[in-house]
Amino acid sequence: MNTTLSLTQDNVFKRTLLLYGIYTLLFDICFVFGFYFLPEGFMRGSPQMAAGEAVARTTSFWPQFGLTLLFNLGVYAIISIVSNFNQVRGFPAGYLIPPILAMTQGLIVGTNSFIADDLDRYSSIREALALGKTIGGLETLGFILIIASTVKYGVYQYQSWWRWSGKWRPTQLMRLRDVRLSRAELFYLSLGVVLLIIAAYRETVMAMSL
Repeated sequence: MNTTLSLTQDNVFKRTLLLYGIYTLLFDICFVFGFYFLPEGFMRGSPQMAAGEAVARTTSFWPQFGLTLLFNLGVYAIISIVSNFNQVRGFPAGYLIPPILAMTQGLIVGTNSFIADDLDRYSSIREALALGKTIGGLETLGFILIIASTVKYGVYQYQSWWRWSGKWRPTQLMRLRDVRLSRAELFYLSLGVVLLIIAAYRETVMAMSL
């Protein structure tokens, strides 16, 4: 069986489960590593925190909510979709984003590197976990749904990951306007957008309450 082909040909539900499973495994590994081996606040000031720092500088609800949506829907979601324009031997480049999110977020949580919050202020682990699942959890699932539902956008096919391999020149498989998403893919794509909106709202409400 061609494993790479199955990554794009399986139904969108299986693709979502695969990506979420990989994300969860890597998140847990990086969380434990960050908690035990890195200093608290290790990720603060890193390039990965730049968007959060920009959002945190706003002081009222609607500007902060709008800026969060701008980053999540106008930047990160677009990057996720555009990444899927490119495949390397059938492997969608967008599939690299969940592992990157997992490692980054695992280290942020493990080292308590939040900008607008501090895990130490929560007396109950259930409260902190519930808040995380309704903000970061929804946000991540939203990105995964968007990525899993747009693998058909892989219009450019590469034969190697390396530019200097001699096989890096892409082959155009189709025109973007010829791509047709199934009803299930359109549903998952729409659901991903909705989850990003809800997560942005929850994040803004949390930040305004501090």
